[in-house]
Amino acid sequence: MKKKRIPLRSAFRKAKKILFEAVEAIETTPLTLGGFAIAFFAIIVVRLLIENGTVLFLSGSLSYVVYEFSHTFLFFLLSFLFFLPVIRLAGATSWQRATNLLLVGFLIIWTPPVIDKVIFGDQAFWSFYQFDGLRELLSDFFHFFGGSPSMGITYGVRIEVAIASVGLGFYSFFRLRKPLRAVGIAFLSYIVFFVLGTFPSYIAIAALSSHKGLFGVTAADIAGFMLSPKKFFGADIGDLRMSLGYRMSLVYALLSVFSVGIFLYRSSRKIFFALLRNVRWPQIFWHGGLLFLGGGFAIMYAGADPDFSLFEVLSVIVMITAVESAWLASVIGNDLADRRIDALTNPARPLPKQTVSESLYRQIGLLFFTTSILLSAIVNTKATLFLLAYQALAWIYSMPPLRLKRIPIIATLLSAGAGISVLLAGYTVLSPVSTITPIPFPLLAFLFVCYAITLPLKDFKDIEGDRKDGVLTIPVIFGEEVARTMIGIALFSCYIASPVILHEVGLIVPSLLFGSLAFLSVRRDGRTGSRWGSFRMLPTWNMFFAFLYGILIAIILLK
Repeated sequence: MKKKRIPLRSAFRKAKKILFEAVEAIETTPLTLGGFAIAFFAIIVVRLLIENGTVLFLSGSLSYVVYEFSHTFLFFLLSFLFFLPVIRLAGATSWQRATNLLLVGFLIIWTPPVIDKVIFGDQAFWSFYQFDGLRELLSDFFHFFGGSPSMGITYGVRIEVAIASVGLGFYSFFRLRKPLRAVGIAFLSYIVFFVLGTFPSYIAIAALSSHKGLFGVTAADIAGFMLSPKKFFGADIGDLRMSLGYRMSLVYALLSVFSVGIFLYRSSRKIFFALLRNVRWPQIFWHGGLLFLGGGFAIMYAGADPDFSLFEVLSVIVMITAVESAWLASVIGNDLADRRIDALTNPARPLPKQTVSESLYRQIGLLFFTTSILLSAIVNTKATLFLLAYQALAWIYSMPPLRLKRIPIIATLLSAGAGISVLLAGYTVLSPVSTITPIPFPLLAFLFVCYAITLPLKDFKDIEGDRKDGVLTIPVIFGEEVARTMIGIALFSCYIASPVILHEVGLIVPSLLFGSLAFLSVRRDGRTGSRWGSFRMLPTWNMFFAFLYGILIAIILLK
């Protein structure tokens, strides 16, 4: 009996149907921000285990582990963000579909280390980047990376690039039935891969071209610039791989944060602007100021002498991003705990306005927390401990079951302690010594008290909500009128005490001036008049006064 033959065209149709259903199932799988984060993290951890084996965890120092993880994680995160618009151009009908498909496709990053191990066996090879000048990079582009496949862009990476580029081209043809579009997507994918694989070269060329010329920077110059051991803010990074990991982690961190912002804006402008309006800009500047003040203390009292090279400047920007991320994580935690209060006094915030779901808001808060820890660890692991302390204090302050913001005095002391943690994080980044003892204790104590006195300014606008929720702030306990007098006098006292603490007679007149401005700003009835005189603007005005006074102090002390 003859077997029935299946026509080739029928087999093709059946395979096409199966492929279509598989792709459709992948793209339509429900995906949350938390689910994506866990899946992506798992993919990167497996890649690290395949590539490093036990070496990463058993032979490397803590700093090596941090830089190896941050470098790998942020490189692939940036790669993911770069390829998302490519998937959309290829035919994905939404950002969620593109994210789902790319997440599954990212499993291909496990293959290069395995392929290289099969090919090279026990021979020496190192898969990282292609270092070349501009002319050589142009040649490398048209010769599929060129160079030696045992160093830089290895066989495994080249095979991965070829499969992924052709695969994206087929996906585009499968979705859109446009051959030229499919070829263009494959070529665009290769361009993205090439840029990512040669990224350090562009950084080095940009940094060195001012004295070597745009076409005078060689592969050796780039290798020296990116791999040479160096001290950054006193931290000695003495290993070639650590040096590359540190430098590129800084660059990828900033690019990733920027790219995530663009992606959020493109995918959901409503959520993007809701988060942007909710950052509490006075506190953003306040936290940045505390970080810089800590760095200034490291220079003044600990003998720090930073040269602010390119990567030290990037370190400062990354640390600012880490601190502001810590603040935003605390904002979200506070908003989750203050839903009843905000419904009365802050109805424009994301949760009362129902701009963002509670579940997504929690996940965004965790994302900010993780960003803060990861970015600060890249710059300085000791600074990370201070930001962890900041987050712990913020949690104890805002969140149940403790929710100590309900208890006067303790609440302000906790918040003041969180502010000092940010200051000490800034000090730790620049300080060449491992202790905070060079900072005069009376100065730290004075700043702690002043910060504690300033914090109740934000409570005037929430009197009604705090009273109904049982939060005993100073305005709730003593009433608005008495509280304005008490806090105004306390602020004035902080200013006039500063010449004594700093041993500077030249500050007497300025301290009286700024102290009077602070007192009058609090005494003004915030329920009447323009928006600029409202209770909501009290923290802004007083941070502005403190900023100007701080600049004046710096000018006088550094004469």
